[in-house]
Amino acid sequence: MKRGCLNNVLFAFAVFVVFGFSTYLCFTFFVHGRSLPTPNLIGKSVADAKAVCSDLGLTLDVAPGTRNSDKVPAGFVVWQNRSPGTTNLVKRGTRIKVELSAGPLVLRVPDFNGQRPGTAVLRLGQVNLKLGQTTYAEMNTEQQAIVAEDPPKDTVVAAQTPVSLLIGVPPAPRPYVMPDVIDHPLEEVRSYFAAYKLNISTVKFESYPGLPDGVIIRQYPLRGAPVSARDAITVVVTRQEQGGIVEQTTTRPGGTQ
Repeated sequence: MKRGCLNNVLFAFAVFVVFGFSTYLCFTFFVHGRSLPTPNLIGKSVADAKAVCSDLGLTLDVAPGTRNSDKVPAGFVVWQNRSPGTTNLVKRGTRIKVELSAGPLVLRVPDFNGQRPGTAVLRLGQVNLKLGQTTYAEMNTEQQAIVAEDPPKDTVVAAQTPVSLLIGVPPAPRPYVMPDVIDHPLEEVRSYFAAYKLNISTVKFESYPGLPDGVIIRQYPLRGAPVSARDAITVVVTRQEQGGIVEQTTTRPGGTQ
């Protein structure tokens, strides 16, 4: 009885081994045998890559675009759509798509001369560079503008290289002491201020009995306060009509009307 059970066990084991071995042979010769490992084409020229694919019965498809690479020279395969190796099998006739290298990415410092600082900072980010030190210097200019950069324009640099900027700014306007303009005609005061490049930016009108139209009755800044071409001057002028009408004057660069 025991001997019969042992024979059955041995027979079952033998059948299992034979079945497993035959399954392995079928997979190897009929399934796996018709496939082959994906070749590694990275770093090869187009001619060499085509030769490898031709020997294996594969088709090489060179994409029109290129990729920058610090490791693969320009014109050689830098990317393929199928990972190489025995773990990634392909059948004969499979198309393997590749892209060629454009060589290392070459970054050049843009020309920022005459540009505003905000524009330069935005441009630096767009070309994968960053802002270095910024230095300001008074120059004969109407607005802030870049006058020099370090490294200089067109210099070949690595990614994220800091670029320092020298920014020219208009000279500080000459300071004055605000005079007392109350009881003076508006047009007379305007002419007087224009000679010193001072600007009356806002004129308010208010009725004031006993005074003719166009006479200043209040001022800001007050008498004795420091004032320059960059400061806004507001005056209240007599007018017989009520209504709080406000006249806004146009300010030109430098503070003149």
